[in-house]
Amino acid sequence: MTSVKRQLLAWLLPLYVGSAIVAMLVSYRQYEASIGAFMDGQIHALANSQLQQLAISTALPPVRSVDEEHIQHAGTPVIQFWTRDGKLLASSSAVPALGLQSTTGPHTVVAGGNWRTYTLLSSPVSVQILQSNEFRHRVMLDSAWKSAEPVLLLIPLSVVLLWLAVYRALRPLDHVVQTITRQDERNFVELPLEKAPAELIPLIESMNGLLARLQEAFATQQRFVQDAAHELRTPLAALVLQAERLRGKVGGTALEELDRLEAGIQRLHRLVDQLLKLARQEASGPRAEPTQVDLRDILKECVSELLPLADQRQIDLGFKVFDESRVCADVNDLRSIFDNILDNALRYTPAGGSVDVSLQSVSGEVTVEFADTGPGISPALLDRVFDRFYRVVGNTAHGSGLGLSIARSAALRGGISVELMNRQDRSGLLARVRLPRTT
Repeated sequence: MTSVKRQLLAWLLPLYVGSAIVAMLVSYRQYEASIGAFMDGQIHALANSQLQQLAISTALPPVRSVDEEHIQHAGTPVIQFWTRDGKLLASSSAVPALGLQSTTGPHTVVAGGNWRTYTLLSSPVSVQILQSNEFRHRVMLDSAWKSAEPVLLLIPLSVVLLWLAVYRALRPLDHVVQTITRQDERNFVELPLEKAPAELIPLIESMNGLLARLQEAFATQQRFVQDAAHELRTPLAALVLQAERLRGKVGGTALEELDRLEAGIQRLHRLVDQLLKLARQEASGPRAEPTQVDLRDILKECVSELLPLADQRQIDLGFKVFDESRVCADVNDLRSIFDNILDNALRYTPAGGSVDVSLQSVSGEVTVEFADTGPGISPALLDRVFDRFYRVVGNTAHGSGLGLSIARSAALRGGISVELMNRQDRSGLLARVRLPRTT
């Protein structure tokens, strides 16, 4: 995956460094022109000075000898006097390979070295001044390098500032990504347009339109499930009443058929109730604020309400409290979790078995455990049973496959941990609910 920041830096850094190099080259050319013109002016002035001395006196001006060290490293010019026909009269340093230039003015000559000359042709004596081009180029390069040093020193700082500029420019995009990450089917919030760059506004507006359509789609789905489940409850209740009235009017084998009919109606009735609970649980809207609750009271209510089901199935339902435990949570979420886990345990435990509910506090956590003596679940399927409408193959217990899904949804909504594991002491399943304890 390619990062926008890396792409921008990958383009901007070479461009910036290349611009600095081009700037240094241009600076060198400018120094070359200006310093070259300045030094040409110096040797021109020296040539004129020597020629004026010749005009005042018929004798040659004294020529001081100059060694190679001063010529190459100090830039000391070489002064030469020539006759009109090209005979060397005097020179401050011997340059055998270089003769008198044929025209007046500056010249670049490669003869016994690289020289910049200025020649003044006159009669009877001509003046020619030589200066080392190597010295001139060294001065130009040193001057250009000194002017480029601040640029080179500023390159690392400029790279950091460039990275900060790119980071700051992309912060609105990071903010949009974080806002999108916080979205879920229960909380659709429009992405903010404030402080957003003009380039991102069309994208944000399109995302807001998509979020609005998604919200409407989820709302439509939830309304359909709620309406369908609600509408089904009335005819199902009527079917239950009709089956009860019919029981008094039939006999013999018809009663067995009627028992199966009532069992199917009850199962369908429970499925409709669970669908309605699931739809209400997932409905969008503000969530109730968590409150301080005592888990003992909530568990006592759950056990009391499901005690008739335990008696009907001849299951020993036990409840043990080891600690007084208060937590901060939503009461409806807790009831949904405990009711569905306990109902599931009672329905999948064979007749004559037992289901034990325990409450204890360990290491700052409140733990509620539901231990049954049912057949347990294959370890590979422990996570699958939380899926909607999933039922373990081969299980004959009546169920819709929604109970644990509703419990998991309520747990995730409230930040509560729910896990299933097979018991180690005997066959059966252990459902453990963990909540942070309120001090």
